[in-house]
Amino acid sequence: MEAWAGQYCINVTDLDRTVAFYETLGLTNTSRTEIPDAFEAIMEDAGLKGGKIQLAQQKEQTGPIDHGNAIWKLYVNTNDIEGQYQAAIDGGYQSESPPVRMEQWPVTVGFLRDPDGYLVELVQRHPWTDGDDRTFAWVGQYCIYVSDMAQTIKFYETLGLTCTSQTDIPKVKEAILENGNGKGGKIQLAQKLEGPAPIDMGTAMWKLYLHTDDCEGLHQAALDAGYGEMMQPMKLERWNTTISFVLDPDGYQVELVQRHPD
Repeated sequence: MEAWAGQYCINVTDLDRTVAFYETLGLTNTSRTEIPDAFEAIMEDAGLKGGKIQLAQQKEQTGPIDHGNAIWKLYVNTNDIEGQYQAAIDGGYQSESPPVRMEQWPVTVGFLRDPDGYLVELVQRHPWTDGDDRTFAWVGQYCIYVSDMAQTIKFYETLGLTCTSQTDIPKVKEAILENGNGKGGKIQLAQKLEGPAPIDMGTAMWKLYLHTDDCEGLHQAALDAGYGEMMQPMKLERWNTTISFVLDPDGYQVELVQRHPD
């Protein structure tokens, strides 16, 4: 039984407007879907490098997104951070900070806000460890706040992911969870060391995805370990998948997805 991190899904107020923002950063809208409650879009590198961002405009959404305190930031990687950042500024988007070369790590980072106020970290590594110096933009990990790092790491390890790094930065401890063989994406966890508070999802973070070759087995492993269940495994004929939902210790909705051969 294997699992790997898939996309994450955030709610937006205007799907077309947000798609245009991520296109400005160099990502491509590779699919659009309508489901009963929402309009959805996938943003990723056209060459399929890196992860995916799933955007959802809820049909009953009114007013601005309530960000709560769940999602901290999402990452878009690049080989031209100056050009990427400038394209966003020229497009009229909000800057949080221009690109700056970091001393602790061999990276340059800059920060933007998307149209709904999500914090987007632009990252250029010098050099990227895979040797790629041509891909303009691809989706990196996303970072969510948790109330207890050890408990949340244990949850994702139960679901088959591996904690590949832990880092302390001022006022925050961080961890990366991913497939042990490097398959799929990465989830970044962050726990504030000062002023801890229960995680409030607001209306921003909808769900995150874990892909697997055994949805029923992975779902049962979560239940056997005492984690909460939102939906039992169900076959979806429209997409030829089996999905289920479980809850992590802070209440994040985790969709387990098994795709069946065509």
